[in-house]
Amino acid sequence: MTEAATRNRARPRFKSARLKLSVMPPKPALQRYSLHDQLVAKLREMILNSELRPGSALPEKMLCESFGVSRTPLREAFKVLASEGLIELRPHRTPQVTLIDPDEISAVFEVMVALERLVGLRAASLATSKEITAIDAMHAQLVAHHRDGSRAAYFSMNQQIHAEIARLAGNPVLQTTWAALTAKILRARSLANFDAKRWDESINEHEHFMALLRAGEAEGFADALSEHMRRTGSAVCTMLTAPRDAP
Repeated sequence: MTEAATRNRARPRFKSARLKLSVMPPKPALQRYSLHDQLVAKLREMILNSELRPGSALPEKMLCESFGVSRTPLREAFKVLASEGLIELRPHRTPQVTLIDPDEISAVFEVMVALERLVGLRAASLATSKEITAIDAMHAQLVAHHRDGSRAAYFSMNQQIHAEIARLAGNPVLQTTWAALTAKILRARSLANFDAKRWDESINEHEHFMALLRAGEAEGFADALSEHMRRTGSAVCTMLTAPRDAP
């Protein structure tokens, strides 16, 4: 057998071995992704539960030591939270929890009340039965979080439900506008759920507009969604402007 023939016969076995190695799962990457998710979830929970107050500084060194992580996953988590409007990334300065401007929040809610009606009307008119069933499953989780008193999980699922309704409206300009305004009120909106009465009212409003969505009542669903936003805005603005008790 010639030398060339020997090389040709050996080559397939070598390629096969390389292919097996190339499809092995990248365990380190999965571990980093999990750490990133945990950091995002923990910091989000601390902000929404007011453990980290509006305007609070977020020093990287202290947080890295507290969580036992390096700066890379922490900075990645900061980017996610900044996209949600929960923290502010400032060039050459320490990141901080987003401040809340009551006047701006009030103005945004005024627009959102009208926007939610348009979102609701289009979503109820365009959504398929499969899509409505999917939202209904999310709503069931929301009810469970309320029953268990899991405020952070409730708030997260609440946002997912409203975002999905906005997506089902089927208008990219409307969805982008809705998302931009929602980011402005995200931090303030979470505060309303710290009032037990308002939290109970909110879940009842969700039950109401979901029943209308299931029944295919587009106009009623749109009106209920808009009213839910109005009542949420009123509760948030009342809380933001209420005098604080002296320590």
